[in-house]
Amino acid sequence: QKACKCTAYSRRAMLRASLLLLSARSAYAQPMAGDKCTFDATAGEPFEFGATFDVSASNKQTWVAQAVILKQYNEALNDDGEVIGWQENVVYADPEMKIVFYPTSGTAEEPFEAVHDCGAGVIEQDRETCLDVAEGTTITIPPTTGAGATQPLCYNIKFATTKLTSVFHLVTTNVDSVAIFAEHDPTEFERGGIGGIHYLMDVDTSAMGDDAALVALGAATPIEPVFQDGVDNAPEKEKPWGLAIGTSFLVNACTLIGVIFLAPAIKKVADKNPTTIFALANAFAAGALLAAAFYLMLYEATHLITDPVDTAKSETDADGEKTWSVESKEAGRSAWWGTMILLGFISANILETLVQAAVSKTSMGSKPDEEDVKPEVAPTTASLTTKVRVLCGILLGDFMHNLVDGIFIGAAFVGCNETVGWTIVAATIYHELAQEVSDYLVLTDPMQGNLKPFTALGLNFISGLSVVLGAIIVVGADPGDNANGRLLAFGGGVYVQIAATECFGRVNNTVKTMEMRVGTILAFAFGATAIGLALLDHEHC
Repeated sequence: QKACKCTAYSRRAMLRASLLLLSARSAYAQPMAGDKCTFDATAGEPFEFGATFDVSASNKQTWVAQAVILKQYNEALNDDGEVIGWQENVVYADPEMKIVFYPTSGTAEEPFEAVHDCGAGVIEQDRETCLDVAEGTTITIPPTTGAGATQPLCYNIKFATTKLTSVFHLVTTNVDSVAIFAEHDPTEFERGGIGGIHYLMDVDTSAMGDDAALVALGAATPIEPVFQDGVDNAPEKEKPWGLAIGTSFLVNACTLIGVIFLAPAIKKVADKNPTTIFALANAFAAGALLAAAFYLMLYEATHLITDPVDTAKSETDADGEKTWSVESKEAGRSAWWGTMILLGFISANILETLVQAAVSKTSMGSKPDEEDVKPEVAPTTASLTTKVRVLCGILLGDFMHNLVDGIFIGAAFVGCNETVGWTIVAATIYHELAQEVSDYLVLTDPMQGNLKPFTALGLNFISGLSVVLGAIIVVGADPGDNANGRLLAFGGGVYVQIAATECFGRVNNTVKTMEMRVGTILAFAFGATAIGLALLDHEHC
């Protein structure tokens, strides 16, 4: 064993070669007519997906491909000579796909490797030479050995562009296991969330209408691959480490916003109009946060939270016909969604209570300051007790708050897409800018934090690094759709709380004139519009 330095790929190649030498007499495979058992390996394997499946449980199965509805711009002209413009279209990952069903003697690696080159040779041929198969067609998979044996064909299955779900009926009589070679990874055609169906289901839907077929597919048992080939040219889904961590550092840079107040000109304007700047910044942040919550986070959460799933029931009448009905579990999904939103809304209060309890316990053990002993002298700076309470409250609170922000950012990039991710980042930056301005002023106020400007900026930056930690945790853990949906619902609740109670609470406490009220309303609308523009090019998670 120590002397063997073969790679996994070379071992597989040797295994295939030895098995092919025996293929003429082996139960694994049968020689292909027209020398189809060879393929051009210089450009990699001619398929993205190759795997074995156990189909012995029944003689009929259903191959499924699903589409999504995308908003696309159509530059064509209608009957009136006008540009059609934006329209919703049914879009599959690809409109068609080459696929080969190759019966094997088993589902382990050896039977797959025995038919590998033959399957690759069949699927490698030009699409025009494959047999076109329309949606709803039945594909019979005959055995390759014994009575009735025929050679596998290259099928070019075409998906119905007017339907969200395309099905192809498989007949596997006398076939217990099959190797499937596909031009694309079939998971690319699975639609996540409610209504999502696995690509191979152990159910016969050939005699059902579209609605009944969808119910039956939702209740059927998915057939998972037993052995899956490590295809050389199959695209791997990369984790968005760069985006999540990079944007998290971008958010953390907001903690340095206080540096602008070191510029004499800005400091002069801020000292002259502190209430105006404070109110407009918070109104803008409130609009951005609420738009992110209601336009994106809370709505997307309803698509990702799919547990508990609906169950289907079938009843057989006197004539032997089956009728299907659905037992909805929508109440359970709504409970998860609503509970996470409420938990997110109250989480800030829970965190603040814990921080205050810890700070109060620390303050009780501290010795009184000179100002505490001589109350008749008017203090010009904060007491030690006050500084401890303010610093712990601001810095520890920011640490936990930014950690949660990082979790939301990571969940958006991992569970959704770049559009949603960048939108969450933008909303986070908006409210962080307003929040960090407030934090800086509190930390440098002689009667509160009493810190020097650069000390305040440094401590604020360090506490804000937790946003990067939160993103790393989520990207590394790679939670599933349900977990991402619950995180988005929780984040939506947090954003609603920050916008409605903190940001707009500050606005209501500082705005006193009609002009300022109009200004904050406009700032709120501008913040909401800035986030709402993301909907123009939005796709579901």
